[in-house]
Amino acid sequence: MRVTNRRAAGVAAAALVATASISAPTASAWWPFDGQGPTVGKFGSQGTLVDAGGAVVQGWTVTNLRPSSDVIPFPVQGRLWEASATDTAIRGTVTPIIPDMNSRAANGDNYRVIWNVALEKGVNPSTLAQGGSTTGKLYFDVTATDPNSVVYNDGVQDLLIWVK
Repeated sequence: MRVTNRRAAGVAAAALVATASISAPTASAWWPFDGQGPTVGKFGSQGTLVDAGGAVVQGWTVTNLRPSSDVIPFPVQGRLWEASATDTAIRGTVTPIIPDMNSRAANGDNYRVIWNVALEKGVNPSTLAQGGSTTGKLYFDVTATDPNSVVYNDGVQDLLIWVK
C-alpha cells in the first residue's frame, strides 16, 4: 500500500497494530484482573488472576520477602530465602500453581520457588473451593544477588509482581 500523507500513514499503522494484536495467539490461560500485564503491587497487596473465560478468579497476596532460618528437606546451593503467601479462590475452584512463583533481584536474577519437595510450612498446593484460601511460605534458593521482588510468571510472561 502506498501512503501519500502523514495522517493516512498513521491510520494505516494503527490498523496494522490492531490487526496484529487481535490475531496474535495468547500464551497464557490466565491474565491479570485488569486485562493488562503484568500487575505490579507492593508486598501485602493482592494480585488477581482471571482464567480465559472468567469463570475462575484467584487472588495471590505475598508479603515479607527475607532470608530464611528455616530448615527444609532440599539441598540448598546458595542462601535460603522465604516469603509468606496466600492464595484465595475468589470465584470458582482454584488450584494454586506454586511453580509459577519466582523471586527476582534488581539485576534480573530469577530464583524459582522450591516446590518439588514436601514443605511443612509451604503453601499447600491442594485445590481450593470458592471462598477457600491457603497460606504458607514460598522458599527460594538464592545463589547470587539478593532478590527484591516476587513474580508470578506462567513460564512465558510475568503476570503479577510484588515489590518493596
